[in-house]
Amino acid sequence: MDKRIINILLVMAVLILLAINIKIFIDNHEETAGIEQNGNGIENSMIQNNNQDDIQNTITSKVADMTERSRMQTYFGTFISYIEENDYESAYNLLNENFKKNYFSTLEQFETYIQKYPKDIAVDYKEIERQGELFVLTVEIKDVFNKEAQTITQRVVIRELGVNQFTISFQVE
Repeated sequence: MDKRIINILLVMAVLILLAINIKIFIDNHEETAGIEQNGNGIENSMIQNNNQDDIQNTITSKVADMTERSRMQTYFGTFISYIEENDYESAYNLLNENFKKNYFSTLEQFETYIQKYPKDIAVDYKEIERQGELFVLTVEIKDVFNKEAQTITQRVVIRELGVNQFTISFQVE
C-alpha cells in the first residue's frame, strides 16, 4: 500500500510539473505570437515595398535593353492597359502636362473622351518616327472581339524622360 501511495504522489508530481511547463510554454508563446503579429504588419509592408521595388527595377532593366521601337510600344501599351482596366487616373497621369491643359483639364473630361475607345483594345502599330526627343507613333485601335467596330487611327506622341519614364499626348478628334 505504501508503494501505491508513493506511485500516486509521483504521478501527481509529474502531472503538476507537466502542467506548469505547459502553462509557461503557452505564456511565452502568446507573447512571442503577439510580437510576431505586430511585427508582421510592418514586415509584410516592407516585403511588399521591396517586392514592388524589385518588380520596378526588373521592368526598368528590361525596358532599358529594348530597342526604341519596342520601348515606345511598351509605353503606349502601358497607357492602353490602364484604360482597359478602367484605371483612368493612372492613364491620365501619363499625359503630357501641356496636352492635359489644352484638351483634358480634368480627369472627368479625359474619362468622357476615352469612352469612345473599344472595351477590349487591340493596338496595331503602323509607323514609329523619331523627331528629336519625341517619338510619333501612328496606331490603329481596334476592338479585339468585334471586327465590325470602327477602327480608331491616331497619332501618338511619346516623350521619353528616362528609362520607363515618359509622357504621352495624342491626336484628339
